[in-house]
Amino acid sequence: MEQENAIVEAVATVIQGAENKRALSTTASGSEATTPETASPAHKKPRQQRQPKTPRQPKTPRYKYKIKAIDPSTPMGVLKLEIDEILEERKLTREQIFNDMKMILNIEGKREIYHRPVQNVEILSLTSNGDGLGFIVHPERPEDFQVCLVPFAYPGDIVDVYVFKTHPHHVESDLVKVIKANDLRKDELVRCRYFGKCSGCQYQNLDYNTQLQFKKSTIVNAYKFFAPSLVAEAQLPEISATEPSPLQYGYRTKLTPHFNLPKKVPADLPKPPLGFGSKGRPKWRETAGGEKSVVDIEECIIGTAIVNKGMSNERRRYDQEFRKYKRAATILLRENSTLIESDSTDLNEKVGDGSRDVDGEVSKIKVEFENNEKAILVKTCVTDSKQIVQEYIGGNVFEFSAGEFFQNNNAILPIVTSYVKQNLKIDDEPKENFLVDAYCGSGLFSISCSDGVSKVFGVEISADSVRFAERNAAKNNILNAKFIHGKAEKIFGDLSELPKERTSVILDPPRKGCDDVFLNQLAEFNPARIVYISCNVHSQARDVEYFLTKTEAGKLYKVESIKGFDFFPQTHHVETIAVLSLK
Repeated sequence: MEQENAIVEAVATVIQGAENKRALSTTASGSEATTPETASPAHKKPRQQRQPKTPRQPKTPRYKYKIKAIDPSTPMGVLKLEIDEILEERKLTREQIFNDMKMILNIEGKREIYHRPVQNVEILSLTSNGDGLGFIVHPERPEDFQVCLVPFAYPGDIVDVYVFKTHPHHVESDLVKVIKANDLRKDELVRCRYFGKCSGCQYQNLDYNTQLQFKKSTIVNAYKFFAPSLVAEAQLPEISATEPSPLQYGYRTKLTPHFNLPKKVPADLPKPPLGFGSKGRPKWRETAGGEKSVVDIEECIIGTAIVNKGMSNERRRYDQEFRKYKRAATILLRENSTLIESDSTDLNEKVGDGSRDVDGEVSKIKVEFENNEKAILVKTCVTDSKQIVQEYIGGNVFEFSAGEFFQNNNAILPIVTSYVKQNLKIDDEPKENFLVDAYCGSGLFSISCSDGVSKVFGVEISADSVRFAERNAAKNNILNAKFIHGKAEKIFGDLSELPKERTSVILDPPRKGCDDVFLNQLAEFNPARIVYISCNVHSQARDVEYFLTKTEAGKLYKVESIKGFDFFPQTHHVETIAVLSLK
């Protein structure tokens, strides 16, 4: 019996050991939970359950703001100088008007604080771009200020504004209401229903003499900013009164209305506005049919009659075809003049292609030609940038591609070319004189001033313009002109044998002006007279200062005269002519 019991206990021990082993095995494999009764002492801790990962929070975007280097002679560069001047007058520093752009961009709610309505802003000065400048209280530092840029506001105005954009040292705003007008503002003069919304004109509510005075001030300030040593040493003559344009409206021979489209054009896209850029943010005021960055324009009263006829034609075509466009586009409207006999009947064959009316006919307007009863000028509007157009200036005819640069106010051009020609004259002695026209384009000044000189040399970087200059010389029977394709400085090496004391030079560079290489070569060439025509008086003033003070021959010259010409009435733009001569 005892032996039997011993066998039973042994068998039970074996069975229990096997069960314990099996329990440990299943626990390790995870197929069965381990209980305190079956777990061995080394595995009595419960297994740690794996926690699900917490989803990552999206990072708050961090905007960077880097102040870009700008050319001081550009509008933004000039504005910096104008702000410095107004700060100096008020004995303020740039630190007192500073806006922390990184903070405004990255801290929630800051933009709403900065972009806000402000009442009773006094306009203290006018920028060269035609905008008013004033001070407003800083939104976060009541002891400091912001410089506020206000369109369509003039010195002495008290206005309400809405600030919509912030820069490090100024803010842009929209004019909301004129609380108190200065004596210069004459809103009854405004003839355009888009004025105050369209960015094209700035001065329609100022009488014309006031406009001319503001443009003269722009020239005075340009030389103060960019030719300070000449001003300090009294080396500049008094700035002459700005020459008025014979036409204050209906003068502009080229317009370029445009429209915008989204990157992906939906099938049901409503017709986008076709016109010109808006000024400020028109959402803060009633608009004339425009939205976002373009004001819808049906006519432009500074454009010529035929250009506005073309505008009407192209708007009608745009209404029908805008869905065919896949991206934004600009429409060219360029006046073209064709001289024909007054009794001619086959006008369509002679005037060529152009903008067409509702009947498919090329739109035309007849005008008198220099009191000539036997001939008339037929005006058409060209929309193809590659089509050749003609203009008659001071008895000469000029051809050029419609898309190429040519002055846009034919009314004032004869006055300008006559002034240039008069100031190129070396003396009254009957000797051989020579003329060099740098940046000659299609030959406007070369040909207009060719009378009375032995030889004219023009240089132009555009090969197409050189070909047109040669054609224009031939059409006007100008036999003493030669045109060279190349950079402006190239001409001086080719003409080194010309008698300098009998040679004059015309400069008519693009807005950026002349570079130092050219100005040094001009000084080395050492001509008797220089007539510098500029659409950007700030780069002109910079170049005149450099030429007179930094080049070796500069000390040999003096500035005889500086005079503005109003090519663009109702706007802030002014062309300037500076005349330099050997002392």
